[in-house]
Amino acid sequence: MKFKKLLVTLSVILAVSMLAGCGQGASTTTATNGGEKTAEKTDLSSKIVTTYEAKDMSKNPDAAKNRKDTLIIGTTAPDGLLNALYLGESAYDAYIIEAMYAPLMAPTKNGEIEDWLTESHSVSEDGLTYTFKIKKDANWSDGTPITAKDIEFSIRVCCDSSYTGSLDYTTGRVKIKGSADYKAGKATSISGMKIVDDKNISITLDEKSSSALYVLGGTVPVPEAYYSKYYKQGNTDGLKETYTRPGPASGPYKFVNYKEGQEVDLEANDKCVLGVPKVKNLIYKVCTDDTKVSMLQSGDIDLTDVTVGTDNVESLEGLGFAGYQLFPTNGYGYMAFNEAKPQFKDKAVRQALATALNREKIASSVYNKYAHVINVPQSQVSWVYAEGKNDYKYDLEKAKKMLDDAGWKEGSDGIREKDGVKLAINFTGTSNNPVVDSILSVATEDWKTLGVKFTSEKMDFTSMRQKQKGGDWDMLFMAWSLIADPNDMDIYSTKGSQNKTNYSNPKLDEIYKKISAELDKDKLKELYKELYTEINEDLPYIYMYQRSDMWGYNGRVKGLETSPYVDYTYNLQKIILE
Repeated sequence: MKFKKLLVTLSVILAVSMLAGCGQGASTTTATNGGEKTAEKTDLSSKIVTTYEAKDMSKNPDAAKNRKDTLIIGTTAPDGLLNALYLGESAYDAYIIEAMYAPLMAPTKNGEIEDWLTESHSVSEDGLTYTFKIKKDANWSDGTPITAKDIEFSIRVCCDSSYTGSLDYTTGRVKIKGSADYKAGKATSISGMKIVDDKNISITLDEKSSSALYVLGGTVPVPEAYYSKYYKQGNTDGLKETYTRPGPASGPYKFVNYKEGQEVDLEANDKCVLGVPKVKNLIYKVCTDDTKVSMLQSGDIDLTDVTVGTDNVESLEGLGFAGYQLFPTNGYGYMAFNEAKPQFKDKAVRQALATALNREKIASSVYNKYAHVINVPQSQVSWVYAEGKNDYKYDLEKAKKMLDDAGWKEGSDGIREKDGVKLAINFTGTSNNPVVDSILSVATEDWKTLGVKFTSEKMDFTSMRQKQKGGDWDMLFMAWSLIADPNDMDIYSTKGSQNKTNYSNPKLDEIYKKISAELDKDKLKELYKELYTEINEDLPYIYMYQRSDMWGYNGRVKGLETSPYVDYTYNLQKIILE
């Protein structure tokens, strides 16, 4: 269920922390031969991946087994923003982009990072300069070499004053030397980036950063020869023409066609340095959460993310020809406040709304045993995870008292008010979304009893994101995906590139500065404990749950590799169809 990934999420920055190791030799559960389960050792740290393999391929529908050279992946409708320079705006676009464009470095299943398009990388003794060497045989799908010039161009566009994407090399976790001058129009190049030769580039930072390798190594270059025609310093408007007409690819697949609201067609890139895909054609076919399992059943799709829950697990196992992979989501669902609205500026309101929301009931009604409530924006498997002091356990009477004490008094209409501001909320969620349905069934009466004027609306995911960008919203439900780099300052710092909620907390800003500058792991852990204590208290979001991811697939699909850190897109070239 990919509505969860606004993916303006951190996962699309693509790199993973080398600090993330939590120990080796955890167990993974593998289900084979009709469900018999065996345990084996893996290096996936403390994360558990469960694989259930198909039992009876004789039940495979003709629509699937007659499709010999095409893999069809079910997806929620992408926004049609297929330009890797804007990677991070939507999960649905991100998966397609990841199929076409590769990062310099990529995550490993146990939370480390390895060279991908690069042959090697190095860091200077002072920790400020990072040098990347591109593989000598790395080419774009049109046969031209991938060069340092492509990397320099890609980063430079993201530092432009007119750039509207979420990738940030100027003010966020990493600040490249000279990027601020370029952004301000004071320079025509970025002084911290040096093209050593065609295959080598060095990047120097203004200051040390504990996130540098994530961000720089996670850079996804695009071909300068194609995209430079659409860009001039101070004006990225021309790049809109490339949103649904991406240029030559570096990843396993290259672009063929985009049909809005229907599908995106790709074909194998025979120049891919990561390996030529075994499957010739790849189609992303639009479907909904309600239709994904039925489309697997009919053979119309081969692979899709499925809302995890007892019913869907049993449905997939009951098909006979289907399998699935199940693992803890490296991310969380949340309800966001638009803190430009006066009713949400009071911390007591945010805390009371969380306390008056039965999150346990919501999570269990949708995901059964496959989700748990959280109170901080971090996965419990992370090495920096720390609990806050507030559990925000459901207690309607306590929530009422919190608002009473904060001066929010009920008027004659039963709606609370303070200093002329009504406690009114219009909640926005996506259509055909079981989490949204559960939120509304649980929250509507309780929040009205609390003294809230509560209304709601549903719309498709793209429309909701546009509404959020326009600022005309009160609360909405979305989710973030995370990477092993726990530094989420892009989301919660006042000027964060992915701060979409107008949240500002000077105390958090100071903690993030310390985190970015600190390279000692033990000291970082203490700083994150301080960070999560403050976030738990100030409550910029209502944190809903961490759940499990589930990918269902036709048993003819072999070679699928997924995990909390590694999207299937990193291994598309390994998939075969039997």
